[in-house]
Amino acid sequence: MVLSQLQHFKPQLLSEICRSVSIPSVQEEARDGAPFGRPVREALDHALDLSRRLGFHAVNVDDMAGYAEAGEGPEMVAVLGHLDVVPAGEGWSRDPFRAAVEGDRIYGRGVLDDKGPTLTALFALKAVVDAGWPLKRRVRILFGCNEESGSRCMAHYVKVEELPVAGFTPDASYPIINAEKGMINAFCEAPFAPSGGLSVLFLSGGTAPNVVASRAEALLGGTPDLLDLAEKIARAWSGPEGSSVAVSAAPEGLRLSMKGLPAHASTPEKGVSAIACLADLLGRLPLAGEQAAFFEAFGALIAYETDGRSLAIARSDAISGALTVNVGTVAVEEGRTRFVLNIRFPVTERADKVLSALRLSLTSRGISLVSESHQEPLYVSPESELIRKLQKVYLEITHLEPTLLAIGGGTYAKSMPNIVAFGPVFPGQDYKIHEADEYWTVDDIMLNARIMAHAIIELGR
Repeated sequence: MVLSQLQHFKPQLLSEICRSVSIPSVQEEARDGAPFGRPVREALDHALDLSRRLGFHAVNVDDMAGYAEAGEGPEMVAVLGHLDVVPAGEGWSRDPFRAAVEGDRIYGRGVLDDKGPTLTALFALKAVVDAGWPLKRRVRILFGCNEESGSRCMAHYVKVEELPVAGFTPDASYPIINAEKGMINAFCEAPFAPSGGLSVLFLSGGTAPNVVASRAEALLGGTPDLLDLAEKIARAWSGPEGSSVAVSAAPEGLRLSMKGLPAHASTPEKGVSAIACLADLLGRLPLAGEQAAFFEAFGALIAYETDGRSLAIARSDAISGALTVNVGTVAVEEGRTRFVLNIRFPVTERADKVLSALRLSLTSRGISLVSESHQEPLYVSPESELIRKLQKVYLEITHLEPTLLAIGGGTYAKSMPNIVAFGPVFPGQDYKIHEADEYWTVDDIMLNARIMAHAIIELGR
């Protein structure tokens, strides 16, 4: 009965996913009624309006988040998704915010992370309700608006709203993720005043801490002879496979445009950091004073490393693997260079220990750890009722072994108790999350809808 209901809703589900993906809900400056910017608020309004059209009780949680609810009972289970997306970035073969069904695929930023799965969960709940399943718990589909930039939306929800007794977030991988590394965003800065005959006038790179930077740019100024030398060094520079630098004249001097390969910051080894490449190149130039000192320090502490070894924070455990480091963004402002390290650390470690070691290493090289934000690791026992029920659902629908996974990515599962990441990507799939040409297949959308519907039934009864 649930399957037939899902097939009935299939055209509408695909249409609404395309509509949501076509909203460029990247975080912007806060506005009245839109703490994460107008586009994110538009995506939230769409989800709430759709929820009401489907017959659900829909609530806007102080413009920070929202939810659709169905059923009755003193307890509530939840599916947590988010409607904000990372910037589109470079390299798309189509408009990232003009989604449409193309054959068996939908392309667009956020179609898989996480608008598509969130709306799929909404229609899965609708199919369960219309099929008449007797749920003893209320079910909420939560719409987050700030997952990609700090999850302040769920922090606010936790303060003012009811917490679920169980639930999942379809924002990672199958089978079931019961362990998530802790995460730190370390905001660092160092003096960077220009001096000498050659100097960096402008430096910028990256789009977000949780993305390996695919672009970085620097503008050099100085005497003609040193600019000529810098141009020769830049044109002779050779970096990791997948990187390249474009050298061009500018009114102020010489422009260096570095290209790398984007990847999710939880797996920085899969990308090539344009920031690291540009720092490598700039460190070879005859800079002086604070600028020369910064690139020397950067090369000694970070360079192309993604394991934190030279920062003295490398560590690993048997559950979740090794710590990773990504330099997400860099910029020069008011004579100082500022950059963000995105660190994912094993579940058996604590944030304060990693931060203590990090601070010592940075300080020893003249770099300040100005501020930080962090999430502690998540670990849910394999013996818990939540894990056993989700394993049962996954096995029954897919006939695949419901093994447990540990990841470096952070999900909404960390935002409140009794939540784990469950789907939507199946083993062996690579859908280019946080990369160009992100897509999701129609077949996988419908298979996810079945899995989510049965998980809602299992947890709700």
